[in-house]
Amino acid sequence: MTKVGAPDTPYAHRRADAVVINTTIDAEAVEVLRHYCPPGRRATGRFLARLLFEFDARQQERRRLRKVVQSALEESVAVE
Repeated sequence: MTKVGAPDTPYAHRRADAVVINTTIDAEAVEVLRHYCPPGRRATGRFLARLLFEFDARQQERRRLRKVVQSALEESVAVE
């Protein structure tokens, strides 16, 4: 059984920068998660973290491209 110490003390056998969250996921999403995530104690957390980082990177790239397209459109309107 894991012993919990002071509030700023991390759980035993857990990285200091890891945060525990409890969440509810749809059954269909769990099926997909099990399909893509290898079995293992830490595999699910690593998989979800990587998925979040990839999603964030795509969102940032979309924002960057929107700015580029918007500035190009503004320049073409200004030229006309």
